[in-house]
Amino acid sequence: MKLIFRKDDDSQISVVQDIDGDQQDFSYVDMIKALIESSKMEKPEMSEGFTEAEVESINRMVEFINKEICVTDEPVS
Repeated sequence: MKLIFRKDDDSQISVVQDIDGDQQDFSYVDMIKALIESSKMEKPEMSEGFTEAEVESINRMVEFINKEICVTDEPVS
């Protein structure tokens, strides 16, 4: 599962999700379902026009999500 971020000429950001090659409008519910199945989010794609800070922020968000959904064999206390 991968998120694709696009920024238009008016600096409006839109997000689509790529699930197994099928691009769909972003939906939190579909994202959670895909993450349950795959247990990992791929590196996001970003179009031109994003600032360095925005790119860094998006990448940190994906890293954080991947850390949180990391599957372990340890029981939850």
